[in-house]
Amino acid sequence: MATMSAYPTHRMFLLVFLLLPVFSAGVNMPDKTHVKTWVEQLSRSIEDFEKNLPFTTIGKTFDNKTEGVEKVDGMALIQEMAEKVAQMLENKTEALKRAVTVAESAAANHNFTKDITESNLVNYYKSKDPSYNDLSSILTPNEKFRQSVNTTVSSVHIPVEIYEKDPDILNALMWSHELDKVFTENYEDDKEILWQYFGSQTGFMRSFPASLWKMTDDVDLYDVRRRPWYTQGSSSPKDMLILIDTSGSVVGQSLQLMIVAVKSILDTLGENDFVQIVKFSNKAETVGCMQGFVQANYRNKKYLSSVVDNLEANNMANISKGLEYAFNQFDAFENSTEAGVGAHCNKMIMLLTDGGTDNGDEVFKRRNFNRPLQDRVRVFTYAVGQNPNPTKDIAWMACANRGRFSEIPAMGAIRARVQEYVEVVARPLALKHTDYVKWTSSYTGAQGPSLGLGMVVTVTLPVYNRAPSGSNQTILGVMGIDVTTEQMKHFSPAWKLGPSGYTFAINTNGYVIFHPRLKIHNEIEDTPNLDFLDIESENDKKEQLRQDMIDGKSKEEEITTFVSSQDGNHVLEETRKYFYTPIGNTSFSLGLALPRYQNYVMKLTDFTEAKAKEMINLLREQDTAKLLAPWKYYKSSSVTQNQNSSVVVEDLIAALENNYSQTPDNFNTEEMRQLYVDMKVSKSTFSMVKDLMALKMYRPRSDDLHTLFYSSDGNDTGTTNTTAVFLATYGGLTTVYPKHEAVVMESYRDPWQSAYFRRALHYDQNFMFHAPYTLGPLDNETTPTVMVTHAVIGSKLQSTPSAVVGMVVTHDFLVEHMNEISATSGSSSVNSCKDVDSAVCFLVDDGAFVVAANHPDYKQQIGRFLGHVDAGLMSQLYGDVYLRVEEVDYQATCINWGNQTSAASLGFRIPSVNLLFEILTFNWWNSIWTWTMVNLNVYSWFSSPPTVTAFTNEPKEYICSKKKAQYYFNPNFKEDTNGIIYPCDENCTRDYVARRVPKSNLLFVVISSTCPDCYESANSKNLIQEPVEMQIADQDVCNQTARYRRNPAKCYDFDDRETNPGCGGPISTPVSVLLVVIATVLTLALARLS
Repeated sequence: MATMSAYPTHRMFLLVFLLLPVFSAGVNMPDKTHVKTWVEQLSRSIEDFEKNLPFTTIGKTFDNKTEGVEKVDGMALIQEMAEKVAQMLENKTEALKRAVTVAESAAANHNFTKDITESNLVNYYKSKDPSYNDLSSILTPNEKFRQSVNTTVSSVHIPVEIYEKDPDILNALMWSHELDKVFTENYEDDKEILWQYFGSQTGFMRSFPASLWKMTDDVDLYDVRRRPWYTQGSSSPKDMLILIDTSGSVVGQSLQLMIVAVKSILDTLGENDFVQIVKFSNKAETVGCMQGFVQANYRNKKYLSSVVDNLEANNMANISKGLEYAFNQFDAFENSTEAGVGAHCNKMIMLLTDGGTDNGDEVFKRRNFNRPLQDRVRVFTYAVGQNPNPTKDIAWMACANRGRFSEIPAMGAIRARVQEYVEVVARPLALKHTDYVKWTSSYTGAQGPSLGLGMVVTVTLPVYNRAPSGSNQTILGVMGIDVTTEQMKHFSPAWKLGPSGYTFAINTNGYVIFHPRLKIHNEIEDTPNLDFLDIESENDKKEQLRQDMIDGKSKEEEITTFVSSQDGNHVLEETRKYFYTPIGNTSFSLGLALPRYQNYVMKLTDFTEAKAKEMINLLREQDTAKLLAPWKYYKSSSVTQNQNSSVVVEDLIAALENNYSQTPDNFNTEEMRQLYVDMKVSKSTFSMVKDLMALKMYRPRSDDLHTLFYSSDGNDTGTTNTTAVFLATYGGLTTVYPKHEAVVMESYRDPWQSAYFRRALHYDQNFMFHAPYTLGPLDNETTPTVMVTHAVIGSKLQSTPSAVVGMVVTHDFLVEHMNEISATSGSSSVNSCKDVDSAVCFLVDDGAFVVAANHPDYKQQIGRFLGHVDAGLMSQLYGDVYLRVEEVDYQATCINWGNQTSAASLGFRIPSVNLLFEILTFNWWNSIWTWTMVNLNVYSWFSSPPTVTAFTNEPKEYICSKKKAQYYFNPNFKEDTNGIIYPCDENCTRDYVARRVPKSNLLFVVISSTCPDCYESANSKNLIQEPVEMQIADQDVCNQTARYRRNPAKCYDFDDRETNPGCGGPISTPVSVLLVVIATVLTLALARLS
């Protein structure tokens, strides 16, 4: 009975539930009319801020302290800078040519000595051995090089796998010692010159000045012949197809060797080269999704390196099919009309196989031998593995096709054998003995002496063998001189560009040489090539600008573009002026960008002795705090970016007191002239501010007056609503009142690098509200504050920005004001912001960050992205009130915490791979034979089928890609919007109304309270904001359209005088592995005793 009667009861309850009205948290919520009234009153209150932040009066004061304005001529500025940079770079090129002349003469006059020893060398210093010839004792600290150096001699680096007592090495070290004299002369003639190098074809590098080698890892794998400046300077660009045998016979060790060899080959390629990887067994196909040749830039090489890890061995090998496919790829490539694709110079096939009897003769006859000799594809072949199949036919392929045959029996031979092809492709260049001046793209000196100098470019020239008895088709090496991008940027007319203007440079590949958004990772070797359009917001006009710069044109353009704030959290759309022109005798083009407001700059009078004395007094005044940007206000200043403002102030006072009378020109800089005016204006401004402390802000509900600076208890000793008032100027001065609140602005001591300063100048008609950004909630001990700023614009002749005035107010003050306005300007029948249990009120800025919120639960959310605070609300506002710009940061950094696994070798297990390299550095090499055999065999002892082994747990930073979004107000959004939210698919709705606040960057939002037991995350609504690492999928890489580029003007890929000696590779003498093992055991025993 009970069971039967329960059924209709259940149906009844269900019916009643369905007939109930849907519960709404929005009962008595204000409508758009109410919110309009509130916002209008709030806007009037914001306009009244001018009484407390008198930006108009301050602007007039600046007018009175200057002599008018002058127009900023962007084209004249960029052309002047280009001329200065070109002259500086030409000076380095001339120094380089002098060094090359000395090197070639020294080599030609040197008599080769077979029995030479290290004792025969003069002033021979080993960079990696501070005790050898007591190198460390002759080094002294040098600020320019940021390390200890000796500027009278050079030092030498020799790769770990090279036998340093080889006669070829020692003879080259002997004649190249004569470079010390010309290196020293170059240094004395040009005090701005930095590192000078000679990279020898034998593998050593002589660098000036002498220094100790900086190890960036436990193992020193540096080889000068693999550096971008060396590979680019030693030969013309290459179109390379890597052809990999993946037949069943290469399974196991041989395939692993091939994978590592392919990655090593990729490392030898630069941005002017193009590459494709093909695998073959009984058929051939391209590896990965890149169908065709692609530019050998950082991103493409990283992708190709990853996909070769997935190669598998199976089926029978058919080399002819592989070669046929390869030539088909070259035909398609050469017939392509796609702009910018291909080096169109050296063409080569790199064949990796374990041997065989198929020499592809028939394919070569049809596809290569019938071509004109200068158009033939070179073929380089590698027999890979300890016990390869017959190699006679493999060697024939290389010799018949102007290439070289090499054997790779073990892991230790890969680096040395792979790079042998470079010497071959350098022959046409060597035979012509031409001045092949090349400028590299910018890179970090994360390996080599340049470590710590930031981004550098290197100018290079090949050093030819001009000895009568020498081979005139080989180069002796490459000479290089470094120039930092900071040296190039030094000529930028920064003062006329203002905080948001900037200069930049790109090369003929469209890659950035320097740019304010280019990040410097000093400790990371593998830094990416960044295209101009990877750094700037991409649009059609930017693409045309990039192409014009690559083509060496001089023009100016107005382009509407998105501009990120300095902190990366906000974005604005504005029209900017771009000016560009080529840098003479280089592959670089120089650009300049000016914001909308930077049309004029103030004219300033000279800085005199009287002004110097007055400035000392102004700096010492105690009524306000004076923060100075870490700039070099006088020419000999040693201030660094890491020093706080008090150090900068004391340094400047000391310099003015002690040095001005002796060296007045040292102080007559644009910074000092501007700083003097700023200090005068600041003094008069804060005289006004003190008087303004008594001003009241009107509270609309009654006749009560509310003090802006103090809480409503009316007691001057009560809780302050304003933490600080400040004036930040173009001259790097930030004056803060009261003085004890200087700490509030210390992190913003450089106005030009502060987001609030730049944003205030961009939105020069608005009050800007800014809550310090936070990713997570604030801790309970933190009291939120909000910065309110306005630009100071001069009015003499033209509107010229000169400063930003602002105050830091408490969050509670904004909330109290918002609550009072809504309570007194509305109807008693609707909820106001005071009704925190029913209505949530937000003030949100133009980037969708919460500035103020009435509900106590949201107090610790101030400064966070609204999507993390109320995802449902932000989801509704996105697309209507807010739009967003999504960008990928290709130069972000991520942390590898060492918990990955990787393929390693099973068999003879060792504690660490580092031990392997330690073996190579012991002083036990008693003969060339021992060194050669260990180099070729020691790695193979530990080789066998791969297994999984863990990395160390040490975290390591690496370059990665991160995606982020920046939000901005929809320009088509009129005034207000409203709607209903259905969160969590529950029977609960939330009403909201949103309206822009005029004269500010604020959006006022009122929304009914949250639904019970309902939480929605930003991710659930696809509301990305902060950077998140992204794994670039195959389609993202392979669907890229090749961008316009221009090949180097000259190509040296053929000379009819070229011969091909030694194309069959060296003849190896079989040696007992047992003897090598015994030698190694003895070595380890000796090492333990030493």
